[in-house]
Formats: sequence, structure tokens, C-alpha cells
Amino acid sequence: MTPAAPRDGEPLSIQPSAINRFAAGLRRLINLSVARVVDDAALTAAAVTLEEMGETLEQAAVPGRRPRGHPIAEGHPQDYFWTSPMAGHANALSVPARYWADVTDEGQPCIRGTVNVPLAYEGPPTCVHGGVISLLFDELLGNANIISGHAGMTGTLTVRYRKPTPLMMDLDLWATFVRQEGRKITTVATISVGGVVTAEAEGLFIEVPPQQMLGIVSANADRAGRAVLDDELSRFVDGTAANGLTTNDAEG
Repeated sequence: MTPAAPRDGEPLSIQPSAINRFAAGLRRLINLSVARVVDDAALTAAAVTLEEMGETLEQAAVPGRRPRGHPIAEGHPQDYFWTSPMAGHANALSVPARYWADVTDEGQPCIRGTVNVPLAYEGPPTCVHGGVISLLFDELLGNANIISGHAGMTGTLTVRYRKPTPLMMDLDLWATFVRQEGRKITTVATISVGGVVTAEAEGLFIEVPPQQMLGIVSANADRAGRAVLDDELSRFVDGTAANGLTTNDAEG
């Protein structure tokens, strides 16, 4: 399981750490390289330094993939995925967004959050790229499913872009589970700025039994090589996991 703070506590994943500091430094470089004009000589010098850093880190890296971890539904939503591409402070590609738990007027658990999207994610001039909005919605909806105890994989994501979503402004995020019928899970979400909804989404998610998930993992490992697996997933694929689930039990 991925470590998690209590649902109403301060998230662990945003605390000062070497990986978060490193990711923040890379994030700054990414935004500078996209949003600012930098002299070629300075860029070349920086590139040489980065190439040398890459070699140094490659030599220092522990063999195998970093453990991915699995979210604790009862924990803080910010801690569900420490390296997420939207909210992971340990991921230099993230924005990053901030999430927390709330409840709807009907008492249903929901996700709220905020994000300020930098120029590296620009689509139309001054606006957030539509694909980035879709990625943000996919993660928001998935987290809303986890917090409500109805986790699943995305089947269909429908996004309505009501207004251009502005860059470099505080955006309000909201998502909540609606219903589950059989294996089909329906969830909705919005992005707002200053109380005005700029985009809304509805996701249809599919509940995936453990045996079927194991089949997906095993097939991906065969196609892409075991580098996609961390130690925990490797034990499942090899049939050495503590619960005894093996690929012979897997559904396609």
C-alpha cells in the first residue's frame, strides 16, 4: 500500500523530501524552457549539465522499477498516487494539483481540489490544453471512485468544454461518484474558475476483478518487458504473492 495520512490530515506526499525537491527543480526547468526565451549558449550549457546528471543518476539508481504502491481509500486523496502525472509532487511532469476529501449535500464522499496550470500546458493562447483537461478529469473521477469505495478502470470519458479554461489562474476542482450498476460505475466532475464552470465530465468506469487485472498486468509485462513491473507486481505475475493469486487464475 502507498503510505497515506488520515483523510483529514496533512498529506504525506507533499512533505519535503529529496524526490519532491528534485521533481520541483525539473518542473521549473520544463516551464522555463517552454515559457521563456533563453539564450542558446545558456540552453546548451544547461543541456550538458543535464546529460551529465542523467549519467550520474543512472549509475546511482537501484535496479528495477520504483515501487508504485496502491492507494488506501481511507487515507488522504493527495496520497493516493505519489507519482501521478497530475497531482504527484514526486513527478516532474505533474502540474501539480492539490486534492482533499469533502462530502456532497447528500452526504456522498467527493473530491475537491485546486490547481494553477502553468504555460507548459498551453493549448489555445492563454488556455489550458484540452487534452490536459481530459487527463485531469480522468484522475479526478478515478479518485472520486476510490474515496467512495467504487474503484474501476476508465471505460468512457465524456468531456464538455463549456468555456476556455485559463492558464495561470486558480481553478477549483470537484468530482463525485454517482452510481454503480453491476460492474458499471458512473462519476461526474467539474472545473471552475471564480464560480464559473469551464468544463465538466462524466466518466463510465468498469470494475475490474483482481483476476482480470492480473491478466492485464501479465500481458503488458510480456509485451513491454518486466521493466514495467515493480517487485510487488512481479510476485503476482510469478505466482509468489502472499494471497496465492497466479496468472493461471487470470481472466483476459
